[in-house]
Amino acid sequence: MKPQNYPTSFPPFSDFSTFEPIEFFDVIITTPSPPPPTLVFWRTPPVGSYKINTDECVKDGVASGGGIIRDSSGQCIRAFFSFYGDCTILEAELRAILDGIILAQRLGLSVLWVESDSTLAILCITKGGGPWHIQATLRHIRHLLALDRDTITHIFREGNQVADLLASEGWDRRYYYEYSSQDLPRRHRSLVQIDRFGLPTVRGL
Repeated sequence: MKPQNYPTSFPPFSDFSTFEPIEFFDVIITTPSPPPPTLVFWRTPPVGSYKINTDECVKDGVASGGGIIRDSSGQCIRAFFSFYGDCTILEAELRAILDGIILAQRLGLSVLWVESDSTLAILCITKGGGPWHIQATLRHIRHLLALDRDTITHIFREGNQVADLLASEGWDRRYYYEYSSQDLPRRHRSLVQIDRFGLPTVRGL
């Protein structure tokens, strides 16, 4: 093979004047803008029915739940918190819903509207499925809740603040307790009044 003859020096810079210039383009990287803030309202149930709002609190694998039952004027009938110990978020959501339904039926309340900020828990109740360890709780909920008469819906966490506060209280106190409308703490009553008067909370700030 004939050896290649490589140049021992490069031509002066002026000799490159005939080369095509390389153009560089500015690349603008944009991040998607967050959705605009939305107003979240808690809605009263129809006359003659009762609404149960529930929520869970899980920290370090330890869970609690809480909920509140209100009438068509938005007045508190009864509220509760409970401690569940070691369980998953979904299991705690379902146990809080079950506790709320059991409490309502013990009080003789019928035609229930159950509201939770867990879309997954609602889907498990209405559509079925889910892991094996929640099936007993699901069967119990379905047995007590007449889905052809009662209602179960999703609400954003911003509209579920009373239940969220009660669930956190259950985690702090670590036992089961019920509040009547008369002994509901001041902070809880303030949130109930916000809901009663139809004042919104803001989601997305």
